[in-house]
Amino acid sequence: MKSIIENKKMWLTDSRFLNDSQEMHDGIERIIHYLNHQQEHFSHRHEYLKLAVGYLAQDLGQGKYYKAERRPVYVCSFSEQRDLLSQWRAYGSYAIEFESDEIPLEIKTCVYDVDEKNTQAAHVALSALEIVASEMSGDGLCGAPSFEAVANLVSLAATFKDSSFSEEREVRLVLGHDKDPMFNQRLKVHFRAKGNYLIPYVEQEIPIKAIKAIHVGPMRDQDLAYTSMSAFVQSQSLSESIYAERKQHCVKVIKSSIPYRAP
Repeated sequence: MKSIIENKKMWLTDSRFLNDSQEMHDGIERIIHYLNHQQEHFSHRHEYLKLAVGYLAQDLGQGKYYKAERRPVYVCSFSEQRDLLSQWRAYGSYAIEFESDEIPLEIKTCVYDVDEKNTQAAHVALSALEIVASEMSGDGLCGAPSFEAVANLVSLAATFKDSSFSEEREVRLVLGHDKDPMFNQRLKVHFRAKGNYLIPYVEQEIPIKAIKAIHVGPMRDQDLAYTSMSAFVQSQSLSESIYAERKQHCVKVIKSSIPYRAP
């Protein structure tokens, strides 16, 4: 929290290192399944459909072994839950509340329901097939439209989450899905240590006006934590002041109302 406020940056973590061990796999598998279904049952729609399926499936890694090296995906996770005990227990004692309209990237809503996953996978995959097949029937080469179609599929897969995580009501920033390292489009990757290995991440600058509030979670000495946090916010010139000559951005400090005395 302190680092985000002071540096005005967020870290987006490589999806392979997140808490959900099935990150990307579920979404890619569903999309591959739908592509194969189209090839088996509706190949008459377009003579280049089979080639288009092969192109997309290969770029997605032919299923469970998604080629993260080709299109590494970096995500930053948020929750629409304002004050949830399980979130405090799992992720820490402080939470930053953001104004989504002020974040300079599209925020994507995670999908937990199986039927909704299948519907979205079918819609985006069919659109991608039409784009790729159309390019192949032209000059036979797949260009920017096809690359963007694959990027959309990868971006969608990055929002599919196991239903057991649904309580979190997660939304995400996603980066990297639209970059191709083969054309020197790599993001600048940093590394942080965790246990015995390094976790890749990329940085995203955020304007201070995107930060609405700092929430102090349930903890021992919560009042003292609230006092110190208020002092920190004031030291960053982010609190209201009757002495201010001009209006400044105000970041509120809010105490969790959950009566849980954390250890």
